Amino acid sequence: MKLQFGGTADFHYHGSVINLIRNLFRSKRPASPAPPMAAPAATAAPAKAPEAPALDGFEGPWALLSGAAAGPAPALPAEFQDRVEQLAPMVMGHFSKNHPSPTSFPALAVQIIDLLNEPDVDMNRLLKAITPDPAISINVLRVANSVLYSRGTDVNEMRMAVMRIGLRGVGEIAAGVAGRSLFDVGLRVEYEVFGERWHDLFLDTMAVAFGASQFAFEQHVGRPDHAFLAGMFHDMGKSLALRTLAALVIAGEVSPELPAPVVDEVLERVHVEIGCALHELWGLPAHLGGICLHHHDPEVPADPDHMDLHILRMVSGIHRLVKDPSDARRLDETRQSLAAMRLVRRGAHLLYREMGQHAERVKVLFPS
Repeated sequence: MKLQFGGTADFHYHGSVINLIRNLFRSKRPASPAPPMAAPAATAAPAKAPEAPALDGFEGPWALLSGAAAGPAPALPAEFQDRVEQLAPMVMGHFSKNHPSPTSFPALAVQIIDLLNEPDVDMNRLLKAITPDPAISINVLRVANSVLYSRGTDVNEMRMAVMRIGLRGVGEIAAGVAGRSLFDVGLRVEYEVFGERWHDLFLDTMAVAFGASQFAFEQHVGRPDHAFLAGMFHDMGKSLALRTLAALVIAGEVSPELPAPVVDEVLERVHVEIGCALHELWGLPAHLGGICLHHHDPEVPADPDHMDLHILRMVSGIHRLVKDPSDARRLDETRQSLAAMRLVRRGAHLLYREMGQHAERVKVLFPS
């Protein structure tokens, strides 16, 4: 069974979109620098600062990050590992024969980002672009009336909705709606194979993208636009791998009775190779391809050229611990990037809280 990438799920790559999204996140910074999240670490690993115990569940994650608790998670049972060894080559083989066509973001999303990139945003032009599109306009109105922005009165008019959310918020919604097509399935039967896993992958992506962009902007480290795009695209191989696995199940080549740990491990095993192939196929910028290729490297230099990569690894690792405080995967990567960003316990704790907020925020911004 061949993968179908049609309709709104198609991404015919347009060279200017990356620059437009990049410039969207070049907001004016405060006149005075934001205070650092934590004092610089004196050693290569996050220091254990004497603090009062946290009351928000950070004790367990910090015990893992600091090495005070048990390390890597136990290996998969032998029968599960055998299935992974069988499935991973099948997924790669099917993907190599069924590449998606060259793709891009929807034209309307590019137009909105272009408008927001102008020094003096023309509200009337922005509204003219948004209002005719059901997907964007409905999401803007829904978010304006959500618990994130509600002021006790309903908003039924686009101008008031945009004023309530803010221009940058509208840009995030537009980028999310555009990026969501990577995680949409063409057929209902494809969705039914793995259910909510599709939506969960998308929410994880958006939480990491928002968290990475916010950290880079507030701490004046790396570039917020690069960090956002890295969050959006570094793990996109997982979505395409899951779609490939669903196609194999529907074609009868793979049993639908796949334990969740097996699916997770298959996606982990193949997503970098698939993601890098997609970066090349779609002509994405070289720095994004480099982040996709190296975001799971055992060692990444702690220098200015790799700050975007460290931000991504650190934010992604903390996000995994927000979802599951006992998740011991990729701990070495997260520790190394925490050290590169000079975050000790206090800074890691603050980031943990912020990622928890992002995880809840994306559920409201992008409901299933």
